[in-house]
Amino acid sequence: MKASGLKISSYNKYAQAFILILFFIILLAGLRITRINNSQSIWFEKLDLIDNGRANKADLSQIGPLKFISAWELKSYNADFGGISALVAIGQNRFLGTSDAGTLIGFGLSGDMQTDRPFIAPLPNSTGPGKSYKDRDSESMAYNPATGEYWVGTEFTQKITRYSPSFANSTGEVQPDLMKNWPSNSGPEAISRLIDGRFIIFSEGADGPEEGSYQAILFSGDPVERGAKASPFYHKPPKGFKITDATLLPNGDILCLYRSIGFPEGFAAKIGILKNQHIAPHKMSASKIIATLSPPLLVDNMEGITLTHENGRFYIWIISDNNFNIWQRTILMKFELPANLAHDGTHSKKPVDIVPGFQSM
Repeated sequence: MKASGLKISSYNKYAQAFILILFFIILLAGLRITRINNSQSIWFEKLDLIDNGRANKADLSQIGPLKFISAWELKSYNADFGGISALVAIGQNRFLGTSDAGTLIGFGLSGDMQTDRPFIAPLPNSTGPGKSYKDRDSESMAYNPATGEYWVGTEFTQKITRYSPSFANSTGEVQPDLMKNWPSNSGPEAISRLIDGRFIIFSEGADGPEEGSYQAILFSGDPVERGAKASPFYHKPPKGFKITDATLLPNGDILCLYRSIGFPEGFAAKIGILKNQHIAPHKMSASKIIATLSPPLLVDNMEGITLTHENGRFYIWIISDNNFNIWQRTILMKFELPANLAHDGTHSKKPVDIVPGFQSM
């Protein structure tokens, strides 16, 4: 009887371990529930910073130098909503994201913090005969507010595509030689256009020369143009983290978003500032971390970051990629960034309030 009980106990232990491993695989790979629905509706549900109320809210409204403003879960009935991997602010309190499925997801925020003129649409020329998921797995996006142009990076193809204002059409693409050997699913994870017109592209998982470092590329100009010179450089995220997005600060520095996932602790995110002068060909770069999000703080698979300027104040927005997974959420979070970290007088350029394109959306 004792031997039989021991066998049952061992069986239960192995069964529990198997279930936990299976759950972890599903969390990473995503379990997509397909609903054939083309609704253009997106709505917000407000969230607390302290997930599930597990800590004193008054104690944690300040995350390092960042002040927590608000958070929401974004929802839609549209079958293509979700998987947001990059986020840009396009002026007039409007945002644009691109997803793993090659979908553009746009929305504004009204005065009462509800969605304004949302839309969900495929990237131009991303679907149709001969096109597959691998042609449109969009992971990164850069934006030039002066011209209204966009640059989108896709994994698997290791390609950068440029789009005209309002994403009317694609105006060029390139598969840089320095990206050809990047892992298929760890390609151009973050793109940023610098104040002087140079571009930087970060790999998520192409190993660099030092342990824990990854490859990146510095372009002398628009990467799609033939005259742009590409030079390698390297980036070392915080230990256990990988870069997921980047955006330009008014002083020329780069605001970087990092993500980690562990078991059983789940997701965590860090925000860091990469000094402009540390970006140079063949150099190793690293950010100064200014904030960390981990349980019990609200956090998910944070993959998009952007910056807005409102009434003399700077705000960081981060968004999560739910991997089309029923276990995850599309979470949008807003934090105030101290002005001294965003604008040190080196440059006078600020995020614009009015931009070309999207006026009709």
